[in-house]
Amino acid sequence: MSRFIWLVRREIWEHKAIWVAPLIVLACLALAALTGNIHLGPIGTEDGLGVIAPEQQARIVLIAYAGLALVVFMVMGIVSLFYSLDSLYADRRDRSVLFWKSLPLSDAETVLSKFAVAAVVIPLVALVGAVLAQLVIAIGGSAKLAMAGQAAGVMWDPQAISGGIVIAIVWSITAMLWYAPVVGYLMLASAWAPKGPFLWAVLPPVGLFMLERVLLQTNHVGDFIKERMFGLVRLVRPERIAEAEPETGAEVGRQFVKLSELDLLGSLRDFYTSADLWLGVVVAGLLVAAAMWVRRYRDETA
Repeated sequence: MSRFIWLVRREIWEHKAIWVAPLIVLACLALAALTGNIHLGPIGTEDGLGVIAPEQQARIVLIAYAGLALVVFMVMGIVSLFYSLDSLYADRRDRSVLFWKSLPLSDAETVLSKFAVAAVVIPLVALVGAVLAQLVIAIGGSAKLAMAGQAAGVMWDPQAISGGIVIAIVWSITAMLWYAPVVGYLMLASAWAPKGPFLWAVLPPVGLFMLERVLLQTNHVGDFIKERMFGLVRLVRPERIAEAEPETGAEVGRQFVKLSELDLLGSLRDFYTSADLWLGVVVAGLLVAAAMWVRRYRDETA
């Protein structure tokens, strides 16, 4: 176990983007807070407060915290994508794989440590970044409300702040499971690709998509890829509320009242009871096993 932890630590040391990316996001949010460029929708406006009840305001802040956490997870998802693509290919590109195979380390340990970084460590880093981002926005938002003469305590409402943290935790676990097959597929492409792992990862699904469109005139492959890549976004995607663009603060307030009725935990419950999630976990295990096999028998100089 200590050897596996050492391998994980080595990956974190070598790939600074894992912890630099959330720091950049936090720096941008802190700059927005310092300059007052934090928009709270109808909260803090005269018309908005006339429409939204105090308990609904806390609910809206909770939704805002959840959306903020989603942004952090999306940024870290991009980091995980490029890390996975480069994880096994980089060792062959610089021939360091010859050194690592001379050590008493199995291919399973090496591949699993890289998979753990992409599928577990990066979501955990995103969780920490999401919680810190929520606190930064809470400080900046409460200061802006206080300067506007509004109730600044709504940003620190226990239901909002604790709920945002709980949702970020659940999302972190959900991201680990939901994107595990994506990580496994990218690592398999990284282990196999003689050159350009990005092209080896992208061309097969694109080819299947185009072939299906030409021969069958259907879009099942495209729908599957879109659902697997952006499935978590639907957790905070409200239904279309109005066709016309709102013009008054009261209309904005009514839209946010409907937004506050979203059942985030119910959406997560649907995720955990879906067959797609658990079938994806099984497929992830098969893809990681295939990556181990390819790394073991791949020509180290290819």
